[in-house]
Parts: sequence; structure tokens; C-alpha cells
Amino acid sequence: MAMAEEVKLTLIRDVEESPVIIEGLPGVGLVGGIAASFIIDRLKMELAGYVESRYLPPVALLREGIAQHPFRIYARDGVMVLYSEVPIAPALVFDLSKRIAEFASRVKAEQVITLAGIPSPMKEPAVYGVATSREMISLLREKEVEILKEGVISGMPGQLLLDCAHAGLPAMCLLAQTPGMNPDPRGAAELIKVLNRLHGFDIDVEPLIQEAEAIEAKLEELAKQTRKLKQQEVRELPMFY
Repeated sequence: MAMAEEVKLTLIRDVEESPVIIEGLPGVGLVGGIAASFIIDRLKMELAGYVESRYLPPVALLREGIAQHPFRIYARDGVMVLYSEVPIAPALVFDLSKRIAEFASRVKAEQVITLAGIPSPMKEPAVYGVATSREMISLLREKEVEILKEGVISGMPGQLLLDCAHAGLPAMCLLAQTPGMNPDPRGAAELIKVLNRLHGFDIDVEPLIQEAEAIEAKLEELAKQTRKLKQQEVRELPMFY
């Protein structure tokens, strides 16, 4: 079956040539999606298009009663953000990545940046970078981003890096250290800090950090309640059966 039938990318308005394209899709810690959503809001970006595929969940998202596609494209002032509120099935990754790379080539993208999380038990926030060329690695180092020298990047971020490299597109992946699968606004904030340095967005991440603190407080309270319940169960159980 032709790729065009598997993935359809539709623009609903004209977009500027040579944009910076940022991809933020659901993944580890949801850091890419959280960061993308925050960027769209803070830069007051406008809806520019959407992505359709038989492999996306058949849902319509409602905003003030209006149905929207779950995978949307936003644009403003030479920046485009690809953002999905639904998970990307593995069966979709290959064709979707090639469609995005093809689109980026067509609009002569200045850069393609994928945002993702890297699982780590470390609590200290950190962002690592990888890229498709030595020039992009030099840019990351210039902006004081630590390079991830060895490892594996799976899923959409890894495939998109390969397809951008094949198409001769300057591309990088920013990977925020995140503790697990729980939503991690703090990791998303770290990604945005790096984007601020790379492209001068000047996005205030304090609201994301406050959100992270609120989530952490709730999780800690939940953990306390769980510990209390377990202690109560131990007290109530007989010593011998």
C-alpha cells in the first residue's frame, strides 16, 4: 500500500519557508508532548494543519465543543510544532517519519528538532543532545548541551533522525532525563530551557516547574497514604496462620 494512503499530512493555511520544525509526541515521561503543548501556548501559535492515518486512534478531541484532530500542526514566526495528544503506534512510525522528513524537505526546514525523554533514576535534571552531523553537534556543544555519545534512540525520535540524515536535513534530538512513565513537567521545562538557548524563544518555564512540584507533592501524599495502609494491614494480620 502506498505511503500516501498510510499517512496524510494536510496544511490548512500557508506556512513560511525554512521553518524550525519541532516534533513533540507522547513518549517517556510525556516530556516531548508537555513541552510542545507549552510552546504552542506560550508562543500563541496558530493551527496550520493536521496528520491523519489509519493507525491513529479514531477519536475527535473537543475544544469548547469544536472537534479537532488529535495530531495537529501549529505555526508562527518561522517555527512549526508537530503535536499529538494520542500515542503513536509502532506500525505508524516508519511511514510517519518519512512523511515528516519529506514535508520538512519541501518547506526547506532550517532545522528539525525532536523532543523526547530518556529514563534515568537520577533526580538531577539534565538534557542530552544527538544530531545528524558534526555541525549540529558543534552547535549543541556551543549551547552547552551535553552530547549523548553512546546508546540507542528508539521509536519516532530515532527514525526521524535517520530519515532527516538521509534527506540531508539538519536535525537533532533533545533528550530530557526523566524518572519514569509518570508525566514529568520538570523534564519538559528542561527541554524548553535548551530551546530558549538554541533559538531565543525566551519562554518562562516557571509555570511548568510549579506544576511539577504540585504533581510531586500529590505523588508523595499518595505514597504516604499507601505506606499507612500497608502498615495498618500488617498490624491487623495475625502473626501465624
